[in-house]
Amino acid sequence: MKKYTFAIVFISNIFAQVDYESQIQTIIDANCTTSCHTFGGGYQNNLDLTSYANLMAGTSVNGPVVIPLDHANSLLWQKVNSGQMPPQNYPDLTSDEVDLIAQWIDEGALETPTDVDCYADDGTDGVEIWGICYSIENTTSIGWPLSIPDSATYFPDELFSLVNLNTISINYSNISGPIPEEIGNFSNLTRLNLSSNQLSGEIPSEIGNLTELTSLDLSSNQLSGNIPTEIFSLINLKGEIEYVAGAGGGASILHQGLNLSNNFLIGTIQPEIGNLTNLKTLDLSFNELVGDLPTEVYSLDSLQSLNLSNNLITGEISDEIGNLLQLEGVTTYAHMSVTQYDALNLSNNLLGGLIPESICNLPLEWDNSNMQENQGFSISNNQFCGPFPSCVEPFIGIQDTSNCAPLTSPIEGRWIIPLFENDPGNTMYEFLDGLRYTYYCADDNGCDSTYWNSLDTSDAIPNPDPYTFSNDTLYMDSWQQPVTFECDGNVVSFGDTLYWSWWRVGFDISECEDQELGFSNITNTPEKFKLNQNYPNPFNPVTTFRYNLPEDSFVNITVYDMLGNVVSNLINQKETSGYKSVQWNATNDVGSPVSAGMYLYRIQAGEFTQTKKMVLLK
Repeated sequence: MKKYTFAIVFISNIFAQVDYESQIQTIIDANCTTSCHTFGGGYQNNLDLTSYANLMAGTSVNGPVVIPLDHANSLLWQKVNSGQMPPQNYPDLTSDEVDLIAQWIDEGALETPTDVDCYADDGTDGVEIWGICYSIENTTSIGWPLSIPDSATYFPDELFSLVNLNTISINYSNISGPIPEEIGNFSNLTRLNLSSNQLSGEIPSEIGNLTELTSLDLSSNQLSGNIPTEIFSLINLKGEIEYVAGAGGGASILHQGLNLSNNFLIGTIQPEIGNLTNLKTLDLSFNELVGDLPTEVYSLDSLQSLNLSNNLITGEISDEIGNLLQLEGVTTYAHMSVTQYDALNLSNNLLGGLIPESICNLPLEWDNSNMQENQGFSISNNQFCGPFPSCVEPFIGIQDTSNCAPLTSPIEGRWIIPLFENDPGNTMYEFLDGLRYTYYCADDNGCDSTYWNSLDTSDAIPNPDPYTFSNDTLYMDSWQQPVTFECDGNVVSFGDTLYWSWWRVGFDISECEDQELGFSNITNTPEKFKLNQNYPNPFNPVTTFRYNLPEDSFVNITVYDMLGNVVSNLINQKETSGYKSVQWNATNDVGSPVSAGMYLYRIQAGEFTQTKKMVLLK
């Protein structure tokens, strides 16, 4: 038999520790136990090799056959190295097998390696993460659909041993702190979802190393700083819908292309975003992003959903928005539920100027009155100016038009207000220098234009209401209405039929053909609960919150800072249904002015709860 001689000094420093059961016992079983060293060692010198314990017990003749840490003086190694084991009718052990036995002895002849955390279900070396043993070699996915325990508060170092991961979906957990830089080591990763945690700090630039990513979702955390430029090098980002079989027809799940929404990110959206030409969904909403919208966004012609709402983005919309011909929204479903991801949401920013006609090229159901809700389209609470493209007119919402061009007709002057149908008018409003004065007729027989024109502001009821009139929209404390001037500016009709028409003092309404003054038969009651975006926003120092109550409710409206601390409790009482409003003067509950910055305001009315952001400037 051939004899092997090997230099195996320090071999345990070169290779991973040997596992007795899966490596040494396997060699022994294949060569010795079936014919020689079994049944208590009855065949050969009382040496039983059927288990680790029997091997380490040695023999009654020779004593121990394994001397831990000393392979050269271990009888077991001497026998296999000299070719005396296994017997002649079996082939000699290979050099690798002899070498492995020597390594195992020199490591201390351990039954279980000390460098193995645990063994996975497939029998391979593993690491224990949050109470589960994951195979280092074979684990390709971690997180959803397996839940992360509430006790998980940080990313364990062992996670980064799983070098073959292609999916990480760790969300809705209590994990806090920064995203570790080691995240960039997962070179095979195609999907990274760390949404809805408590992560903070800046997004590490090492995420740019994940060049295989198709989906990146870091939404609903407390991440801050600028969006790292390296993210815009992830040219494989696109997003996709996964269809899952199951009861009730299964479900579909949207894996976002790039979703960084609901954080505290600052700075501008950089032009490098144009590199992400495969993106189907992009959501940067509810951050503190500033600056003009880069024109490179309009080159992302694979986009189906674009949400940039609730930031501080300025500038105008480019004509190139008409290039986004896939922008129709994304719909997913589950049993008894449907989720709609907005087609285009630019609301609650500082965008201004004219909206280009090319926006009507977008594949939206402009003629559908429910389009805004069903497909998701919103440009409200910006600074857009008229005239608006006809497709957009029904959906313009509230706009701050104070910086827009002069209007077609002024609201300033005196207007007769009828109180019921065919009423000649016993009330007059006068709009003068930003204040609306209200007068009532003091003559039981009616008041003519001579009477109304004889009055001055001292005859009005006390405390005139402030108003703003811009872009043919009248804003007052509790409401805002688009108006249409008719009959050379002498008659005003309101856009939503909640208010009837007014006419100027001294104007003969018979001169206005086809102009009928009447009352709406629509009751002044909202259809559903709603909290509108505050106006103005940003503001200094007063802003107004408007909200709708479809039924009598106990209402609480509270202002919070970004840490969740109560700043001011504005309303806490039972209120009747209707269109409501309340003002906040940027002071706390003890009347002290608060500092500039971003704040939250929340309404609770019955079971309805809604929260929005606002910005105080100083």
